[in-house]
Amino acid sequence: MKKKSIKDIAQELGLSKTTVSFVLNNKGDEKNISKKTQEKILAYVREVNYQPNQIAKSLKKGTTHTIGYLVPDISNPFYAKIGRLIEDVLADKGYHLLIGSTDEKQEKEDALLNMFVNRQVDGLILASTFENLGMLKTLSAQRFPMVFFDREHPDFIGNYILVENKNAMKEAVNTAINKGAKKIGLLSITPNIYSLKLRIDGYRESLVENQLNVDEDLMRIVDNSRIKESTQEELNYLMDKDVDAVVFTNNQITALALWAMNINHKDKIDSVRFVSFDNLDLFDYSNPKVNSIAQPIDSIANHLVDILHEVMQSTERVSKRIVLEPKLIERL
Repeated sequence: MKKKSIKDIAQELGLSKTTVSFVLNNKGDEKNISKKTQEKILAYVREVNYQPNQIAKSLKKGTTHTIGYLVPDISNPFYAKIGRLIEDVLADKGYHLLIGSTDEKQEKEDALLNMFVNRQVDGLILASTFENLGMLKTLSAQRFPMVFFDREHPDFIGNYILVENKNAMKEAVNTAINKGAKKIGLLSITPNIYSLKLRIDGYRESLVENQLNVDEDLMRIVDNSRIKESTQEELNYLMDKDVDAVVFTNNQITALALWAMNINHKDKIDSVRFVSFDNLDLFDYSNPKVNSIAQPIDSIANHLVDILHEVMQSTERVSKRIVLEPKLIERL
């Protein structure tokens, strides 16, 4: 059955499109339309189960009540949990969330940004690759509402909700050293990302302050395009070097390394300590034990929505940088 339009309703009731439109937009009294006519229209739309064209309404009003959520990988529990919380908070404000994953690829990020903008989202929440600032600068110049989280770019002025990275990682590495670790490797992904650079700096500072050797050969980079296989290969390399602790810059590679340890290195499970930035519930019962840095996910999500809402409502440019403190969870 063909979906009814306002034009169809007007023709079938012998009324003008304008009259029907006013009534459906709750302006019948304001436009002095009789109660009898209003009731006639409302009864008919209930009978035919009329559904307004939300896209057309949004375009007319200049808002779509949608927000774009752009992250490297929505399957990563950190991004998934924040997205879920944002979705709930936005729903209370009458908004819907559109989600995209960049796979840490600039060309994919640009394509998704174009898609979101062409769909006329009202704002964006992003964990950007920041490899090329061209499109972001264009959107910023147009004062398009955007809030960034998880990582930042020192040369891009914007709204940021961040977590303290370097000192938190240094403190976490210190916990392994205090338990006797002396040869500590590191596995990281996309080390060019500013927040991950800070985590690596924290690892380095901990070694230096504890007078341990900073061995560049023990700092391994996981290939993001083949993350499972590469994590296994790099972990095997570190195990062959007889490290007694491994530091991970995010929970995704930590989880993969736990799997690899239990497949390939069961004999070392009790002698190697793991330290991870980002937490997973899995770490509560995993072997090896994992000391992890838990980011304040609820607080991040609430700040993101609050700042984005402020930006969308403000007639002036808003630029805020909020840094939240994570929590160290010790299990060793």
